[in-house]
Amino acid sequence: MILLTFAIVQAGLFYFAQSIALGAATQGVSAGRGYQADAAAGQRRASNFLNSVGVGLDDPQVTVIRTATEIRVTVTGHAVSVLPGLTWTVTKTAHGPIERPTTP
Repeated sequence: MILLTFAIVQAGLFYFAQSIALGAATQGVSAGRGYQADAAAGQRRASNFLNSVGVGLDDPQVTVIRTATEIRVTVTGHAVSVLPGLTWTVTKTAHGPIERPTTP
């Protein structure tokens, strides 16, 4: 019964970590896709989001790839574990078009 309780708590922590990673990736895309923004803006916004959330995602890493037409932000980390010896890797990616002037 105790093992089942820990497994349920672990599942909740895993889904919480996924939500944090997706939120950070989305925030990074929102900042980096603006007109005349750069990849560093997306990196900063995602990192600031992760810092403000606190615990939930251990060892987070943010990767930003920005081309002329698209930005892609990937956040990777480990979910907090209550089961000793087990690690749960979380990776979430968000992408969107770059805002740029076009001719009608």
